[in-house]
Amino acid sequence: MDAAADVVDAVIGTRLGDLKFGGAVAGRAHTAAGDAVRAGMDRVVSGMAQWAAVARETAAALRAGAEMYADAESRAAATLR
Repeated sequence: MDAAADVVDAVIGTRLGDLKFGGAVAGRAHTAAGDAVRAGMDRVVSGMAQWAAVARETAAALRAGAEMYADAESRAAATLR
């Protein structure tokens, strides 16, 4: 999950974060549509960034849970010896 979050962050940083499209670039006849595209892209980038953050949190929680289970298993095995 950390690796996937890293990839998403890299895409945001190198590809999506630098997009300069908007109403001014779309031209006079398409200003509103260009602004709508820019707003949509901003929402997509924001959602992807949130996903990456949650994926990292989930990965950390899974690691912590796995460590707890491994510790409990070690203690149980030691008790049985």
